[in-house]
Amino acid sequence: MEKLFKKNFLAKTDGKEAGFTLIEMAIVLVIIGIIVGAVMKGRDLIKSAQIKNAYETFFAAHYKAITSYYDKTGRILADGPVNGGTSTSNGWMDNVHLDSAASRTNIIKAFSSVGIDICSLVKSNITSDECGPNGLNIGQISLDGEYSRQTTWVGYYYGSFNGRYRNYLRLQSLPTDFAIAIDRMVDGVANCASGTFQAAPGQTCNDGQWPDASETAYVHAGWIVEF
Repeated sequence: MEKLFKKNFLAKTDGKEAGFTLIEMAIVLVIIGIIVGAVMKGRDLIKSAQIKNAYETFFAAHYKAITSYYDKTGRILADGPVNGGTSTSNGWMDNVHLDSAASRTNIIKAFSSVGIDICSLVKSNITSDECGPNGLNIGQISLDGEYSRQTTWVGYYYGSFNGRYRNYLRLQSLPTDFAIAIDRMVDGVANCASGTFQAAPGQTCNDGQWPDASETAYVHAGWIVEF
């Protein structure tokens, strides 16, 4: 066994056995570094693609549907029963959380009444019974965050942002790395205390900094809807 090892892994130099030279070891380390870097870069690209896909096909799809409903009707979605809400119409979304099957059914009916097929617009990897044969869940999505897997749900809410009441799309239990990335997509910078995309009302936001994803796996975020 020893002879076989020497034959394959040791070179002969002036009749003496020698191992790898420093140059050879350096080359190997460089190659390993390149491979590790490529793997990490590939991982980052895959994660970025996952976040972008969730943003475009789920969260942004909800946002666009809400504004389309207003453009078609002049009314605010989830504001009063006629708009899929629960309270008297008053210009504010009725804090309708779409992890509830009953709420999803009412919202789907409101969209359908004005020709918006929300079941085709919103894509999720979770199924439900409200969206026809495909059973897509318009209110929830499962996301693989950097440090945890979360079932995130959306809701049509109103609340106070920087002392001013606003209608907003609530993103509940959103992986922190997704929140930071989506904030950059919406506002161009990650700041949980300013812009259109912020920490949801009542959530901690220290000096505009989103929490460290390694310490806080998920957050609750709000995407202010402008009509």
